[in-house]
Amino acid sequence: MIAIIGVLVIFGAVIGGFLWEKGPLGVLMQPAELLIIGGSMIGTILVSTPAPILKN
Repeated sequence: MIAIIGVLVIFGAVIGGFLWEKGPLGVLMQPAELLIIGGSMIGTILVSTPAPILKN
């Protein structure tokens, strides 16, 4: 559950910060951008979570 909240916070921070700087949101909606953002999220979760918890 905490991981889902973390993913939502990351997406909110990226999209919110981009809109705050008046960036066009359509620029972020590209497969390469989603791969970069999504991959960094998953990698962050894997690095920060202890192995026994990941195995469960």
